[in-house]
Amino acid sequence: METLDVSNIRPLTDFRNKTKEYIKELNENKKPIVLTQHGKSAAVLLPAEKFQEMQEQIEFMRKVEDYKNNRVHPFENTFDAVDKIIEAVEKE
Repeated sequence: METLDVSNIRPLTDFRNKTKEYIKELNENKKPIVLTQHGKSAAVLLPAEKFQEMQEQIEFMRKVEDYKNNRVHPFENTFDAVDKIIEAVEKE
């Protein structure tokens, strides 16, 4: 994701008064807007598709980390384990 543009830093009060305009700007520019409260950053507005993209990237990174730390099992082993569980239950 790109870095924050300092021209996209706005006061929360302005957002509250012009919410529809901010949503329109998000949809047109596709760039995050930083909202400030008492001169400090308080929140970041993102277009919904950017948020979804970030969530997918985070999930991918988690899967890579799981794989690196051997917390992932090969597909075939998973089915073998499930088959053994089913066989054990059927014998009861």
